[in-house]
Amino acid sequence: MTRALFFVALLSVSAVHGQILLETPPPAPGKMVDIGGRKLHLHCTGSGTPAVIVENGASGFSIDWTLVQADVAKRARICTYDRAGFAWSDRGPTLNTVEETVDDLHLLLRTAAIRPPYVLVGESIGGMFVRAFQRRYPPEVAGLVLVDATPEEDLEYLVNGKSTPGVKMTYDQMEAVYAPLLKNPPPPRELPAAIEAPYDRLPKDLQAAHLWAARRLASHAEMPHAWITAESWRQEFFALRKRRLEKLHALDDLPLVVLARGKGTNDLLRKREHDLVALSSAGKEVIATESDREIFLYQPDLVSKAIRDTIDAVSRRRAR
Repeated sequence: MTRALFFVALLSVSAVHGQILLETPPPAPGKMVDIGGRKLHLHCTGSGTPAVIVENGASGFSIDWTLVQADVAKRARICTYDRAGFAWSDRGPTLNTVEETVDDLHLLLRTAAIRPPYVLVGESIGGMFVRAFQRRYPPEVAGLVLVDATPEEDLEYLVNGKSTPGVKMTYDQMEAVYAPLLKNPPPPRELPAAIEAPYDRLPKDLQAAHLWAARRLASHAEMPHAWITAESWRQEFFALRKRRLEKLHALDDLPLVVLARGKGTNDLLRKREHDLVALSSAGKEVIATESDREIFLYQPDLVSKAIRDTIDAVSRRRAR
């Protein structure tokens, strides 16, 4: 489907029995793939190997990568998708956990006959997901591109009045953080009513689709899932940090590009990003000087170049 045909209107919501009901969703630009009783939305364009697979941030969607996808597809096959419960994809037993995400993606790619190895692109918390995928299926990953990826110690919680990285907390401490919220959940999040920067850089029709998807996600992000998800992330970050500290260049010479934002950062975040670069002896860091978060919208050409450079590095590595 061309973007010209991808027309959607701004959608309204109504409350019925305390649940948010969204009107008919806009047409999906990709295809719905059955992974065993539920379907995930997958959008692939271009051709060539290795295939590029994009993992979104915590509240991101496949269409957010439109500018990057159109450019990369000129020389490679690139696939964006929506995790379970996001945009057009059916919900799964949990929401945004590592186990569900990695298992779903692995099955999705196999079902859609997209053969490994892959260049995995992860943005924000998606950086953790692609690293988790590589940790479980190392032969299937040819390269990594981390876009403003969340470092292992970047998620912090208030423990005994002190901000503490989740990777340095115990299960009991995490449970104590969430117990009061489970007993007295905060009020439902207000549904977004308008597109905000930098998503206003998307084509107008896709801005409307993004708003629909954001409203749908906000309507079913329940507090019990927040606890399950947070613990899943803590355990994975713990495993990834342990792996990084055990060995210099834990990924050996795997092609790796770390894209870091130039705005809204600090020295501590920069150091942690340097640690990500050091995961591979071939690791490279690129600073997106004109970007805050969402580098793929502020500087899509820079993200596209990082992906192309990684594909080239994969080819050189294969030729050795």
